[in-house]
Amino acid sequence: MGCDQVKGSCIYSFRMWAIAVLLWLPSAQAQPSTVSDKSAVNAVELLTAFSGESAKQYEPLFRFSQDARIVSVEIHAVGIESTTASYSGGSEIWKEVNNILRITTADGFEGISGVDTYYQGAFSDQHLLELQDVAADLLALQSLDPVEVGTMLERMRPGLSDEARSSIDIALWDLAARKADRPLYEMLGAKRDSMDAYASLPFYDSLPEYIDAINEYAKLGYTTFKFHVWGQIDKDSRLVEQVQQTFADSDYLFMMDLEGAYDFEDAVTLGRIMEQGLFIWFEAPIDDELLEQYAELRDKLAVTIIPAGYDIYSAKFIRQGIESGSWDAGRFDATVVGGISTALELLIIANNAGLPIEIQSWGYSLAQLANLHLMLANERTQYMEASMPKEAFEFGMKNGILLERGKGIAPEGPGLGIEVDWDRIITADFYVHSK
Repeated sequence: MGCDQVKGSCIYSFRMWAIAVLLWLPSAQAQPSTVSDKSAVNAVELLTAFSGESAKQYEPLFRFSQDARIVSVEIHAVGIESTTASYSGGSEIWKEVNNILRITTADGFEGISGVDTYYQGAFSDQHLLELQDVAADLLALQSLDPVEVGTMLERMRPGLSDEARSSIDIALWDLAARKADRPLYEMLGAKRDSMDAYASLPFYDSLPEYIDAINEYAKLGYTTFKFHVWGQIDKDSRLVEQVQQTFADSDYLFMMDLEGAYDFEDAVTLGRIMEQGLFIWFEAPIDDELLEQYAELRDKLAVTIIPAGYDIYSAKFIRQGIESGSWDAGRFDATVVGGISTALELLIIANNAGLPIEIQSWGYSLAQLANLHLMLANERTQYMEASMPKEAFEFGMKNGILLERGKGIAPEGPGLGIEVDWDRIITADFYVHSK
């Protein structure tokens, strides 16, 4: 993926009309595009379509037998006050719960996932209860293939949330990679073993707090920072101007996440101020549904334009955004869209159209790692999102996200590559366990 140099910043060069790209693809596309025509029916097909290479060697890992059936399902809801935060000046404070699913098979292997859920006012076991309701179905499964299981759940449990489907799907991918005794990103088709990370900061009440946070996290090696801000043009403009002045002589780069708070005019106004210096990334300036206005913003602004990707992330929506030329890069989170399987399908669509996907990974270590494995296998993702403060989001893990001098490093262990401290998670401020 090439990039243009604008005021010292690297921004995506995906500036041609996407319709022209799509018309060109049938004759020139090198990688398979099966998912754009029909969905893969199993994990091997999906891996082959994503990597462009046969994944036949992994077929035994997904094969079901009575000796490999799921015999135990554990669910843990874990919350600590140190992750409680706001993400814009217009939102309330959110309580974040790390929902950990642990499945164990008769032959002694296990699969683990972590999906974060957010609640206003108090911690909640809502996601745990939903998984608890489907636990009997997991014990009765006659397949360990995450794609096949996803299809069965769609039929048997049509009302199951995408977050619950993500929990199950990621745990099954982790299980398969642990059986292979290799990190998940290698199964997915590794493109690298490390990548640039940016410090993703929560909302602060004042300008000095943002400046202090930049200085604090720069000591850890970060040179790129993302802000969650007020969502008010006057205050946000002052922050941009202050950052431009304070760090004018640095090699730092900055990103802005507006959580869809602006109208088109204010987005253009702030974007033009951002262009005057060190800002390279404008995330969710307006509502994600406004695809035509996103395309207009891209025409008017040089800064990279990216959607929020939290609420609208279907294959249909990704295609609409591509056809409309709405974004310089798309965005979604594997723990929100339905898991690794759905994420791979969306990445195939985006990759076939030449659209980068900047994968969201805010959250606890397990959620971050599921997304990091995807990033390491997808060369059109430039940055890893590192939640700050780092230590808070590593709670309950014996090994957290390996971040070194502003880079996300591939885990060495099999599967997701993380080890849960089961004794420590019970000490959380909020804890509920179901087995």
